[in-house]
Amino acid sequence: MKKRLIASVLAVLTVVGTTATTNAANENWRDPFVTRMMRTISQDPTYTDAIMTDLDRNGIPEVFVIKKGTYGKIGAAFTMVDNVVTDIEVPANIIGECLENIDVYVKNDTYIFVGAEVPRYASTIMYYKLTLANNKLTATRINKSDVSPYAHITYVDKYVNNLLENGYPNRNKIVDFIASYDMVNSISATRSIANMLVNGERVAVTGYTVNDSNYFKVRDIAMLLRNTPSKFNVSWDGNLNAIMIDTHSDYIAIGGELSSEIEQDMNVVENNTPIYVDGRRTAITAYNINGSSYFKIRDIADAAGFEIQWDGASQTINIITY
Repeated sequence: MKKRLIASVLAVLTVVGTTATTNAANENWRDPFVTRMMRTISQDPTYTDAIMTDLDRNGIPEVFVIKKGTYGKIGAAFTMVDNVVTDIEVPANIIGECLENIDVYVKNDTYIFVGAEVPRYASTIMYYKLTLANNKLTATRINKSDVSPYAHITYVDKYVNNLLENGYPNRNKIVDFIASYDMVNSISATRSIANMLVNGERVAVTGYTVNDSNYFKVRDIAMLLRNTPSKFNVSWDGNLNAIMIDTHSDYIAIGGELSSEIEQDMNVVENNTPIYVDGRRTAITAYNINGSSYFKIRDIADAAGFEIQWDGASQTINIITY
């Protein structure tokens, strides 16, 4: 069996200075998933294997039940939408193996999920771009070279086989399989060791390193630049449920900016809150770390219109605003 991949960056909705709960943090899906798998396998015991992944990165996995064997047909697929277990429409052009061997590439902060399979009676590996939208899975045939130039990140879906015992689905094994998804939700962050300068002057700001990039609170950066030509404001739009960045605007402090407190136990998830810059929605990589939103410093620079200089030897970020 090919490698089983695990753990990735999954999303939870966060606002600036405030944390909101989404389905990503809602554990209500676990028991209904167990019930659905028990029923599915009971109705057709030839479907004895299952795959659990999160193609739409919303924090709640999708489950695909397949026939036993490498070339198993996908017999059932479901996820949870608005607290209701919902069927997923699956394409006819892939088999279960395609979902067991997923690689993820990142292009311009867009995640590209790629499944691989070796067709029956053939030795050529076939690759498919996997997209989940509106409860429909689409598999588009691609060449590996189409995605291999982009950054590759570690991703692992969960796989289980032989869910039958004496001809009936083994509930304990299914429960353990669903519970194992805790392992997939983690991503690590460490305190950034980078020094920060603004126009050559040392400043004190706390950040984190995630996937080898430096992330800082957008409000901290706004506070640092409030008296420079690159000043910008940060606010929350309750109607759009979005973070708003307004360039060339006075920063309105809310308190707590530039705090240096660091917790030892960190909860890190991807932040998919919409972000608007001067009224236009913008793709910016962000993580929620212990309830606060941290943005990649270069993305903040692109959004707010200042320059970043990086000295790798001294691990120093110099923000240029003139």
